[in-house]
Amino acid sequence: MKTNLSFLLASIVLATSPFALAQTDISPAPVLQSSPSPQMQGTPGMGQMQGTEGMQKMDKMADSVTKMSEMCQMMMQKEMTGMYYKVAAGVAIAAVLVLALLLLVILEIQWIIYWARLLREQKRP
Repeated sequence: MKTNLSFLLASIVLATSPFALAQTDISPAPVLQSSPSPQMQGTPGMGQMQGTEGMQKMDKMADSVTKMSEMCQMMMQKEMTGMYYKVAAGVAIAAVLVLALLLLVILEIQWIIYWARLLREQKRP
C-alpha cells in the first residue's frame, strides 16, 4: 500500500513538472529588424498607395491600443480608490471576529467555574 502511494505521488510530481517549468520560462521576444516592405519598393503608383493604407491601418491600430491602455488605467484607478474601503472592511470584520473569539473564551471559563461549583456542592452532604 505504501509503495502504491509513493508511486502515485511520484507520478503526479513528474507529470506536473513540465507545466511548472514551462510557465516560469520567460524569454524576451525576438527583435525583428525593420526593412522596407516589398510593397513600398515597387513602382511609385500602386506600391505607395498600399504603403499609405498600411500606415493608416497601423496608425488606427496604435490609436485603439492607446485608448485601450487609457481605459485600463482608468479602471485600475477606480479599483485602487475602492481598495481603502475594502481593507477597512476587512480589518473591521477581523476585529469583530477576534472580539467574538475572546468573548467565547471568557464565557467558556465562566461556564467551567460555574459547573465546578455546582459539582462541589452536590458532593457535600
